Amino acid sequence: QPPHRRELPARRRGYTQKAAVGGHRIYVRTGEYADGTLGEVHVTLPREAATLRAMMESLTAAVNLGLQHGVRLEEYVTAFTLTRFGPAGAVEGDADVSHATSVLDYVFRNLAASYLGGCAVPEGVPDRAPDVPLLPLDLPAQTRRRSGLRLVA
Repeated sequence: QPPHRRELPARRRGYTQKAAVGGHRIYVRTGEYADGTLGEVHVTLPREAATLRAMMESLTAAVNLGLQHGVRLEEYVTAFTLTRFGPAGAVEGDADVSHATSVLDYVFRNLAASYLGGCAVPEGVPDRAPDVPLLPLDLPAQTRRRSGLRLVA
């Protein structure tokens, strides 16, 4: 027998958090049960590609189903904090989160701060600059000469 789904009230409390992660705008909207526990989360990435927006909508739909079937928020916080992919970086607009290693990292740090009352989430460390140049143009001139690469205008 499938677990019982806890229905959210038709009119629910929650909040909308506007922030920017690495300069990319994000909105986090929550819906709560009458007792104040989290029942749903929606993430909007207004200026991102359609594929990324759709993936985020699908992921949050899965998280919402889990929350409504009894999965604890702590499980999601453990699973999704410290995930690393872009956009990432400094967080603007949220006093509780200063840096995020990804949009998912930000969302679940925000939820932990709001719903878990000081849950110990490890601090995300920004990625340092790579030791290897990303483009051949970043190579020193003598390396470009040795490798046969040349600048073309």
